[in-house]
Amino acid sequence: MVTRRQVTAVKILVAAVVGACALIAAPAALAITWAGPETSPTTSDLYGVSCPDTSHCFAVGGSTSAGKIIHTANAATTSPTWSAQTPPSNATGQYNAISCADDNDCVVVGNTSSGAPLIVATSNGGSSWSKQTAPSSATVALQGVSCASSTHCVAVGNVVGSSPVIIATSNGSTWTAHTAPATNSPLNDVNCPSTTVCYAVGGNSSVATLLTTINGGSSWTPQTAPSGDNQALNSITCTSTTVCFAVGNAVSGTGEIVATTNGGTNWSYQSDGSQLSLYGVSCWDATDCVTVGASGRIAWTTNGTGWSWLNSPTSNTLYSIDVSNQTAGTAVGASGIILGYGSGTSGCNSGGLSFTPPSTLSWPSTTLTGRDQSITTPLSLSPSDETGSGAGWNLTATSTTFTSGTHTLPTTAASITAASATAGTGNCSLPSNQISYPVTVPAGTTAPMGAKVFDAAGGSGAGPVNVSLTAALNVPGNARSGTYTSTWTLTLSSGP
Repeated sequence: MVTRRQVTAVKILVAAVVGACALIAAPAALAITWAGPETSPTTSDLYGVSCPDTSHCFAVGGSTSAGKIIHTANAATTSPTWSAQTPPSNATGQYNAISCADDNDCVVVGNTSSGAPLIVATSNGGSSWSKQTAPSSATVALQGVSCASSTHCVAVGNVVGSSPVIIATSNGSTWTAHTAPATNSPLNDVNCPSTTVCYAVGGNSSVATLLTTINGGSSWTPQTAPSGDNQALNSITCTSTTVCFAVGNAVSGTGEIVATTNGGTNWSYQSDGSQLSLYGVSCWDATDCVTVGASGRIAWTTNGTGWSWLNSPTSNTLYSIDVSNQTAGTAVGASGIILGYGSGTSGCNSGGLSFTPPSTLSWPSTTLTGRDQSITTPLSLSPSDETGSGAGWNLTATSTTFTSGTHTLPTTAASITAASATAGTGNCSLPSNQISYPVTVPAGTTAPMGAKVFDAAGGSGAGPVNVSLTAALNVPGNARSGTYTSTWTLTLSSGP
């Protein structure tokens, strides 16, 4: 006699999915999204940028055989129009830095192929540029310049390979040499928040150099770098005569950032948490700053102390940045790369972190066979990171025990076995998911702490994203027939 096993259909479903979205309240300052690359009129490296207002930006670079100067008059639009300007024919060389006191008055510094210093200037917005005479024709490379007004400028550099050089003008055309404190370290940048107060930075592989003047450059005083700050500083910006930020080469595996709020009496060491050197920094007030560097790194602070990464549209090294106001900014770098943000920039900057979960999730009816089996169903979610913070995000899942009357499934029955993501409309970057699958969705009479089922690494996942998860349910061979229900809680949080 043959006994036929009873076959019963069991329907396993989640009766309701409750979305507990952890909304991150982002301050207005977090609404920055860098876009680009913008169309550049050059493929030469760009080493300096200066934006005297939200519309006008000038950038410089090139090589010792062909210096480059480019300009845009609509920097804050979605697609700025950049055009090349003509350097003086008698000033052939690499242009390393630029400072514009206003839309008309700019000064550029650099060096020739033989190492002689170069200074070129315009007083008509770049319609014409003229060469100015450096106080010495020695083998000097000028690396940085800052103009507190159309007539007061200070430039710094080094006698190639050794001693620092400082020159200044108080009439916009006649330059004089000033004596730097005794040091063998080159100077890489200078910033003058007033016509009398300036700060200069530089150094080498074993020391960071910080100098200041309160008399327009006639005399300079060394300042003490913070402990552990033992690499060259490449760039400095000051929002007042007492508040400055400087950045430089990586120290102990992190980007080097130092800051002062008391005119350099004390400098504090900060870090962006990356292993990449930093080459440019700019601030629009005493707490909001952006720094750029190797491999397209962009980081910023909104409190003057803690730094986080922003999404970067490029892996090219970025050498210089100007964000002198909150509504527009420009960064430039290797191979003529230009990035920008502004009121016309499309992107992911509405200020919130949100997602819409489905109202229900169900698995297909399943025939019990007396053996363990697994059934799957798709789970689609649409998280959107509009904060512009670049902090990344994560999705967690938890659940109550699957129950049918007095019968239950094991608390380890549910899992996420696979995941993928595609860009939603307006996406700025796809998420870099670091989760390994399968991941068990924890369960209990009261839902326990959730498990991460998907994440976006820092610097990824900006804007709307379509996340497709595969949800699996393991049905044991001894399960009783019935309709099982569970309540799932999905949470979207900032940070990977």
